[in-house]
Amino acid sequence: MQRKYIEGGEPIALGDGGAGVLAFHGFTGSPFEVRALSERIHANGFSVLGPALAGHATEVGDLEATTSDEYVAAAERAFDEAQRRFVRVYVVGLSLGGTLALHLATSRPVAGVVTISAPVFLYPMVEATVPIVQQWMPGLRAPANLAAWQGNVIGYTSTSIGAVGVLRAVLERVRGELERVTAPLLVIHSGRDLTVPLASAREIHDRAASADKRLAVVDGGSHVMTVEPNLALIDKTVVGFLKRLERARSPEGS
Repeated sequence: MQRKYIEGGEPIALGDGGAGVLAFHGFTGSPFEVRALSERIHANGFSVLGPALAGHATEVGDLEATTSDEYVAAAERAFDEAQRRFVRVYVVGLSLGGTLALHLATSRPVAGVVTISAPVFLYPMVEATVPIVQQWMPGLRAPANLAAWQGNVIGYTSTSIGAVGVLRAVLERVRGELERVTAPLLVIHSGRDLTVPLASAREIHDRAASADKRLAVVDGGSHVMTVEPNLALIDKTVVGFLKRLERARSPEGS
C-alpha cells in the first residue's frame, strides 16, 4: 500500500500530452527539490511529471528498505508512464535523479538528458569509509541532505549507512553504463559542490557516447541547484537545451 507523502513533497504533474519532461529529485529528497524548475520548464511549453524516487517522500524507513534494483525499476516505470502520456520524453535529474536519468538513456528512448549535480562516484573519503561502516554497523544513522536540515527543501534529514551503501551500488551500476548513453546530454555541476565532486560530472561528460553533449560548470551555487537562489544560475541553461532539441525536431527546424 502506498504510504502518505510528506506534506509539500508530493509528486508533480504539470500539463499532459506533447513533449514532456520527467523530473527526478535527489537522494533523501522529494519532488519539492525539482518543483520550481519543473514549473519553469512547464511555462516554456513542456508537460512535466515529477515522481518520488523509490523509498522517498514518505518516511525514512521506506528508504532504508529500498534496494538498488528497486531504484532502477521505479525509474523505468516512471519513464514508461511518461511515455504513455507524452509524444516524447526528456529526463532531467538532480543528484541521484540525474544518475537514474543516465540509466534510462541506456534502456529507454530518451529524447535528451539533463543531469544536475549527478554522482557516478562520491568523494574519496566517503567511498572509502562507507563500505567499512556498512559492514560492521549498517544500521548506524548519519546526517543526510544539508538542504533539508537548513529547511530549504523537503526530505529526510538522516538515514542509515546501509542506505548510503545502496546508493553507492546504484552509482557503480550506472558508472559501468556510461558508454551506452547516446542521447543528447547536458551535464550541469557547481564548482562549489561539497556533496558530489566535479570529477563525477567530467566522468559523465567524457565517457558518454552522445554526439551532442555539453558540460556546464557553474561558478557559484552548491549541490542542490534546483531551488532558489541557485536555480537562477541554471534555469535558462536547462530550458534553452530542451527548447533547442525541440526546435530541431520541428519540420522547419525552427
